[in-house]
Order: sequence, then structure tokens, then C-alpha cells
Amino acid sequence: MRILEINNLIFNRQPAFTERPRGEKIQEMQDTCNEAFKYLGIENRAIILHGSCFPSSGPDIGIGTPYSEPAKDLIKEFMMYGFNAIQLGPSGEISSFDISPYASKVYAKNPLFIDVKKLTKPEYAEILSNETYDNITDLNKVKGQNYNYANFLEAFENMDIALEEAYTTFKQKLRDKDPAALALNKEFDEFKKKSEDWLVKDGIFKILSKMNGTDDFTKWENRLDADLILRLDKGDRIAVKRYNQILNRSKDKIEKNSFTQFLIDKQIRENKEFRDANNFTYINDLLVGCSKSDVWANPEAFLEGYAIGCKYGGKDNSPQAWDLPVLNPKRLFNADGTLDVAGMFLKKKLLSALEYCETVRVDHAMGLVDPWIYDANSVYSSNGIVRSIKGDYISNMPGIDPDGNYRNILEKIVLPTLEEKGVKNTDVVWEDLGDRTGVFNEIYYNKFNLPSIKQLEWDKGESADHNDTSLISSHDSPPTRMMNYNAWDKEYLVGYLKPDPAKRNEQNQFWQSINSNPMELIKAKFVELFRSSKNIQMSFADFFAIDKRYNIPGEMNNTNWKLRMNNNYIDTYYKNLSSGEPTAPNIPELLAKAVQAKVDMAVAKKNDKNPQEANELRERLNTETQPLISHLEALAAFLKKPEPVEKLDLVA
Repeated sequence: MRILEINNLIFNRQPAFTERPRGEKIQEMQDTCNEAFKYLGIENRAIILHGSCFPSSGPDIGIGTPYSEPAKDLIKEFMMYGFNAIQLGPSGEISSFDISPYASKVYAKNPLFIDVKKLTKPEYAEILSNETYDNITDLNKVKGQNYNYANFLEAFENMDIALEEAYTTFKQKLRDKDPAALALNKEFDEFKKKSEDWLVKDGIFKILSKMNGTDDFTKWENRLDADLILRLDKGDRIAVKRYNQILNRSKDKIEKNSFTQFLIDKQIRENKEFRDANNFTYINDLLVGCSKSDVWANPEAFLEGYAIGCKYGGKDNSPQAWDLPVLNPKRLFNADGTLDVAGMFLKKKLLSALEYCETVRVDHAMGLVDPWIYDANSVYSSNGIVRSIKGDYISNMPGIDPDGNYRNILEKIVLPTLEEKGVKNTDVVWEDLGDRTGVFNEIYYNKFNLPSIKQLEWDKGESADHNDTSLISSHDSPPTRMMNYNAWDKEYLVGYLKPDPAKRNEQNQFWQSINSNPMELIKAKFVELFRSSKNIQMSFADFFAIDKRYNIPGEMNNTNWKLRMNNNYIDTYYKNLSSGEPTAPNIPELLAKAVQAKVDMAVAKKNDKNPQEANELRERLNTETQPLISHLEALAAFLKKPEPVEKLDLVA
């Protein structure tokens, strides 16, 4: 009997696989793309990809993690196309009450990012059984789509099950003097020592939140619990007794929370070792706010009764009430210039963000200079619109900040801490979008000349200074394909990307192309991105041609923060590129166009002064860059063609 095995894709008369780099072609692609980026002067090339958006190559608990083995595979994929960084979201622990990463904790890392598969391995003393792993994980494979949605509710439940068993097994193996468990415990002890200033408080806060039914301590009926740390710091005997009572009663629960934080810390360290070996960067997101637990644990660092928001940008351009805590201006600095409790909190917050990441994105830089703050009890809203709110910029509130301490945060805390960690200001992603005051402009731009973000959805690439960060779409905007690209300045794109006056025919063809074909216009925007500044970012939705939004600011919906890559991202990506009508960006094709655009711009500038020298420069630069451009074009063509199916396997 002969059985003909036919892949379903073949049966549907589609190639079983699309052409993709393999073997030596991988290194060839990486070397050529890196050479192009170097010629273009682009040093930092990041993909915007928050932790929960990562894919898995098999079962997972419901969301992604940037510290798994599949994460390493994805890093290699990005590296092949010349990208050398991923812009993560804030990495702190979130609660099931608010899954936004921008409401996460400062010190405690997100346990949902633990790769539970690793807990079944010998290096983790096999503290999780394969049976439990199989029961709590699922293959999140969505047919016919190049995206998926994270399931946070299942993830919280699945991780609770995994961590309960992992901790119980760990303790039992310690009692049995299991060598692997003893080695793990040694690491655990070291972690507890380095984290003692926040770790136990974090465990106690979780216990009190459960007892009081919410993690918003301002709503706790037990006011002693709500003010516990404040009273403890003042030596209140009742607070000391209550603190020790919780510590003794719930010692095992606090230890379990510490062990959970140890596990995620260990996996972050292991991932950093891999990234260091591959010269690949993770950019942490230094969120402007912090969690309720951070405020509870550091009460004197924050201004009671006020919150950070934004004067504009809400629904119908109403104010945005972010409900984020405000650092207490009067506790930023001591009289002798040293850091007071609020200043120390901010410094430690930045150090924590840089502990395992090479640089940071500074979220809402205005919040470190002249934040718009409001009376937290004054907010009245209806239909999603803030109708009434009492707020102002802190520079206009001398009663709140009499010494103007907020103006000194950059100079005396942030910039020195970056220097201390060896991070250059020009390698930091400074998010200066949105409203800006005169005080902010004076300090941020005039005094320190810090870089900007240029969002090419509305900015132009030629407006970007060398050290700026350029991007088209971000985690807060629609993907490029969903933007109002009809509003883009096509004449400007022709002048910026086809500036050589000797190429009138090419200019006309380019104009016709971007004017009649939306995909060619979108390609032109990506070429513009590659011509803009030394720091560029591309959202994962753009890279993989996902036409869904990750977050819609100021809107409550069922999909915010949940978009993620699918498990089949490799297949869907290369199938898209070879489809004949690709929507995913062909990176070598875009780079070839960008290299030629840089050559043409140099010639055009020379032509304005000396046409004869421009002709000589054109010939020289074309000769120099032609091998690179030809190589890029060949690689682009390689990605566009389907991989032929040479034979069918016949099995007797």
C-alpha cells in the first residue's frame, strides 16, 4: 500500500514554505543590513515590543515574556535585519485590577513574565512538574491571523498555580537536601540581601491588600494598615507591633512572594547574559508614575492629595486625569543639597530600571520638569470627558513647590544617575511629546539640549536632529497602515527621498507611485524613517504588518494592552513578504532606497553650490555604494519569492 503525504498548504496549491534566510544566508543578511545602517548613520535600531506581546514557540500561560527561549529566537530574527534593540514597556509587577504596564510597580518585577517551562528544568531543581506545566499552558495558535491577544485573567490564574507548586516543591527539596535546590537557595539568599529595602514591604502590602479587598490603600477601612509604613518610620509602637504581627503570622506567604521575585530576577539576569553576548539592547520604560504599593511603602516621598495628569489630549481634548502620584517637591532635596526621601526614591527608581537594561525610555519627560498636577478630589467626568478639574503646572504653584525643586530634578538626579551607570544622554529615548511649558523648554532644550522624539506620523524626518529618536507609530498610536496617510506631504517625500535634480524621470515616477498606491506611500515613510536620525524605532505591529492597535490612550476597551504576536510569526511574516502584495516591510528593500536617497541628497546639496562638482560627487558616491545597494536589492528579491516545493515525499 502506498500513502501519499501531502501538506495541506501544498494541497491548496500554495508553497509549503516561503523563502527565508537559512544557514549562511542569515549572516549575509545581517552583515549587509548592518552595513547599510552604518552607512546611514543609524546607531540604535529598536523594535517597540512590550513584554506581554512576545510570542512563544509552543504552549504558554496566556501572555508572552521577554525572558524566554522563544524571546531569544525573536531577538535573532530582529538582529538578522540589523535591529539591535527592543523597546520594552515598564517591567514592573501589575495587578489584575489594572493590567496597564504604566500602572506597574517600581521595584517588584512582573511575575507573569516568568518562563514556567524553565521551572521544570534541572537548573531550577525541577520545582514544577511537567504534568502541571501541561495543565496550565496552552498553544495560543490563531489560524489565518498574524496576531493574537494575551489572556491576562488566565495568565494570573495559571501563574498562581505554577508558583504555588514551585514554592512548595522548592521547600520540600530543601528539607530533603536536594543539591539543585540547595544551589538555588544560595542564589535566593543573595537576592534577598540585595533587595531587602523593598522586598518584605512588598510581601506585606499584598497580604494587607487581600485583607482589605483592594490594592488601593487609600480605601482601606483599617487606617493603621493604610498608614503602617508612615507610622512605622516614626517609631510608632502600635505600628511596630502590627508590622511584626503580620510578619510573624504570614512569614511563609511573604517568603513565597520573595521567592517569586527571585525567579523573575534570575530569568532576567540569564536573558541579559544572552543579550550581552549578542550585543543586543533592552530599553526599559521609566514610567512617570508608579503603583499604589510604591506610594504606601514610601509615603513621605509623595505629595498627598494630588496626582499627575495632562492638561489636554483627553476625549474632545479634555484634560487627562492619570491618577499618578506626584513626588513631594519639598522632599526632593535637603538643605545641604543632598537627596531627601523623594529624591532618593526617584534615583532608586531609575537605578532599578537600568539594573538589567542598557538604557531607558523616559516616559513623559514633562513630568520630571514641570508636570501638570491636579487636586485628586476635584475630578468630575461624564461620558469619558473630564468636565471639571482643578489643576495647573507645578511651576505655577509656589505653595506646592516654593523652592522650584522640580526644575532641578534633571540636573541633580536624572542626568547624574545616567552618567553614574555609563548611559549617554543621547542613547536615552526622551519622550517629550505633548504639551510643553516655557519652564520645560528653558530647562530641557535650552539648558541641557536633550533629544526629542520625532513621530513621523506628523513630524518630518528632515526636522530630526542627529540624536533624536524617530518613529512612525508607537505603542500609543495606530500602526502605520491604519493612519491617515492621505494627509502626508507627498511633495515633501519626493524632495527628501528623490532630491537629485538630474533624476527628473525618477522623481516623476516616484510621485506617481506614492500618489496612486498606498503601500508605496507607506514604504516611502519607512525610507524616510531610515533617513532621519541616529536612533530609530519601529513598532512590532508595523514590522509584522499587524493592523490592530495595542493601546488607545484614554479609552477603556477589551483589547488595550493585549495585542501580541502569534506563535506562527515566522511563517506568516515570510508568507506575507512573498505574497506578491506584501504589507510587511521588506527591510533590505527599504535600506537600498534609503542608501540611494542619502547619496542623492549629498549630490543635490552640492549641486546648489557647484553643479560640476555635483556631477563628480554623483559618480563617486554611486560607484562606492552600488555594491551595497545591489546586494540589498538581491536580498530583497530573495525575500519576495516563494520557496518552490521540489518534491513530494512518497511513503510506502
